[in-house]
Amino acid sequence: MGPRGAGRAPAPAGGRAVPPPAPDLASLRASEVFTVLCAPGLLILAVAVVVLVPEFLHPGTIGVVLGGGVLAPPVAAFAILRQRRTGRAQGWWSVWATGVLSVLTLSIDDPAFRQTAVMALVVGPLYAAMFTSTRSMLGHLALAVAAGSTLVAGIPGDGEERAMRVLAVQMVLVLSVVGLFVLRRRLDTAVALLTVARDRADDLAGHDPLTGLLNRRGLRLALEAAAPGGRGLGPTGAVLLDVDHFKTVNDTLGHDAGDAVLIRIAAVLTATARPTDLVARIGGEEFLVVATATEPGDVARLGERLRAAVAADGGRPPVTVSAGVASCPPEPGVPCLVDELQSRADRLLYRAKSTGRNRVCVEEPGEATPADPARAGAPAPRLPGRPG
Repeated sequence: MGPRGAGRAPAPAGGRAVPPPAPDLASLRASEVFTVLCAPGLLILAVAVVVLVPEFLHPGTIGVVLGGGVLAPPVAAFAILRQRRTGRAQGWWSVWATGVLSVLTLSIDDPAFRQTAVMALVVGPLYAAMFTSTRSMLGHLALAVAAGSTLVAGIPGDGEERAMRVLAVQMVLVLSVVGLFVLRRRLDTAVALLTVARDRADDLAGHDPLTGLLNRRGLRLALEAAAPGGRGLGPTGAVLLDVDHFKTVNDTLGHDAGDAVLIRIAAVLTATARPTDLVARIGGEEFLVVATATEPGDVARLGERLRAAVAADGGRPPVTVSAGVASCPPEPGVPCLVDELQSRADRLLYRAKSTGRNRVCVEEPGEATPADPARAGAPAPRLPGRPG
């Protein structure tokens, strides 16, 4: 049985709409880096061919080659802006890059240089293999293979030589892209498994393994989430409960029976507390319920409801709890510190134990001591010799 509020497990998908998964920011950043590197690469390649080896180009194609290179950076910038807006990699960008590379390769008149340049067509499918879906990757690969085969087939030579060139281009493109895609899928699976394991470890570290309630660490994290930046909570109450005569249960019925009692009480407290309350097991037979945004009178009534629910549970062996209730009313500029509340509730719990058990002791007006900000984060002091 899990705790209420921040400690409660998410509702099943059938009970309410499940929000769409957040985009993979790491993958999107990698996609942006790939695009940023490719865009100037296309420009540099086009300029280098025109400046260094213009004799390798068909006459009249210099303007076409330079135009494709110059357009690469602004088109890449537009693709990145679209990606940031939609949260998805832009497959059309790699199609455009494949087209530019195809035009550049087609402009090359030298057979050996053209055959080498064809290998640059792998850029588009590689982008798709790393950052888009399987269907998109296959489409990009088919486009690159078709373009590369056509470009190589146009190189002068006999039929067998042309066929070998086409086969070589197809094998290089297919094997490199498919190999990278398989590697990416395996890495995605490994990352997903590691994420699940990390989330599971975080959940176990913040919850009591016996009852499923928040433990001290989980309660602290939940309170930090409720009051980020250390600004303190608003009107808050704490109900500290302790099982009466729990040592007797352990000594007479055994520790298994004691564990069953704790599990039963955890279930009762969780069912009785409000959805916004934080229910935690903070010690052997001690439970703490923190009620945020709650006035003192409501906290006192919550403590009595919790006590009465345990007493009326009807389980075997029958058990009761004693409780101490402390609150910090809203005071402008004065933070409400749960450690201070727990310390005060502990004194009241001691009083409830000393005056008969199975009762709730609440602070009287003016009884509360001011919260000391210097004690924030310090463990609440324990009172020696509290009755069981």
